Amino acid sequence: MDYLDWRGDLSFERDPLNEVDSLILSLISYNDFEGIVPGVGSKDTIILREAATIFKREKDISHLEDIPFLNEIPGLLHKAAETVRFGTIKLTWFVNQVDPESTKQFAAVTMKLTGKLNFISFRGTDDTLAGWKEDLQMSFMEEVQSQKEAVSYTERAIMSIGGDFVLGGHSKGGNLAIYAASSMNELNKARIEEIYNNDGPGFHSDVIQREGYRSITDRVHSFLPESSIVGMLLEHGTEYEVVKSTGLAITQHNPFIWQVIGNEFILVDSLSKESLNINTAIRSWVTQLSHDERREFVDALFKVLSVTGATSLAELNNEKFGAADAMIKALKTMDSTSKGHLKDTIDLLFDEARKVIKKSIADDIDSFITRRKRKKLKE
Repeated sequence: MDYLDWRGDLSFERDPLNEVDSLILSLISYNDFEGIVPGVGSKDTIILREAATIFKREKDISHLEDIPFLNEIPGLLHKAAETVRFGTIKLTWFVNQVDPESTKQFAAVTMKLTGKLNFISFRGTDDTLAGWKEDLQMSFMEEVQSQKEAVSYTERAIMSIGGDFVLGGHSKGGNLAIYAASSMNELNKARIEEIYNNDGPGFHSDVIQREGYRSITDRVHSFLPESSIVGMLLEHGTEYEVVKSTGLAITQHNPFIWQVIGNEFILVDSLSKESLNINTAIRSWVTQLSHDERREFVDALFKVLSVTGATSLAELNNEKFGAADAMIKALKTMDSTSKGHLKDTIDLLFDEARKVIKKSIADDIDSFITRRKRKKLKE
């Protein structure tokens, strides 16, 4: 929001796209532009300022009230719409697909920043349970449904829309941007200038070994907050920069608390100790599970959640007492094999967490003793 105040008067013709712009554009795709922005294949466009006006008049966002970060996105849209920099960019090719049956949550929009440059913004995980299940599937699947859609969308956009492209996203959207770029043929890949990944999870280990993935790593810009958890999941194979952020642990996935000065993020030297400890526990936990065990855990977990009838986190939250009762009943009636997988996997996670905490405490004690010894030697 500060950046929009500081730099909002500069058009993209006067001041080229930068890393903070990429984050703002990545977040805009979280908005529901259904019926406002032309769909895939259309030759029509709508300027962002007009889209924001229609959005404010027609869209009900009350379901986002209790969802941190997502409830701030509409405000970002309206503030950006008031600026010279973002107000007149052209939006087109909006798509939003959520399918619980195939476990797919995919949304994207293309933005024409100048006559020669387009930005494809991939939405990250929204509050749908389908989206969260798909995220967890990345731990045992080389390609999930949203990644397939991202490849198809990008191919069509590059072949149909003139100019060069920048791809970007926040959270899963960052993952989709990298995956789509890595899957393009050489002609299409040549028209992709840069890829921005804002705290997006990594990939199945087989993906980062592919030539297509290695061929775009020099164009990837990855940014993680100090206490990143989501962005450290799975494998990346690329360098990343760490952004100074406020808030605790997982709350730093919220990009509204990332620190900015001018047209850059404020960077720090490394991830926090807290982030490294959490990710050590998660990585150790995941590596001890086979792909089949990961699949069984995810299926069992969402089987319990599905009995509530909720399709989103908001619905779970709004009906939490009824949801809890339904989940308890589902656990009681679940077959013993599934229940066993669920319990064993959760127990393993807590075991790994306890090991990391013990090691962290031991390291702190060793560090303290070493500092005391050095101090005494100096004295």
